[in-house]
Amino acid sequence: MKQNIVRIGLDVDDTQYHGSAFNKDTGEVVDFKCRPTLKGLLQQRDRMARHFKGRKIKLYYEASYIDYCLQRDLM
Repeated sequence: MKQNIVRIGLDVDDTQYHGSAFNKDTGEVVDFKCRPTLKGLLQQRDRMARHFKGRKIKLYYEASYIDYCLQRDLM
């Protein structure tokens, strides 16, 4: 059964967010970079949602001092 989920892993630092989207069903990987802001990340998330139309997007990120702020923003 296909889960229709695309997982996006984030590497977060002070100067950029680096992301990699992975579609397990097809093996497709799409990388991106954006400014380290909520707006920049949401724009990339929306771009990935358009690219992987009909799939649920899940974000994963490392736990660090920067990511706790990111987690609060995303909530």
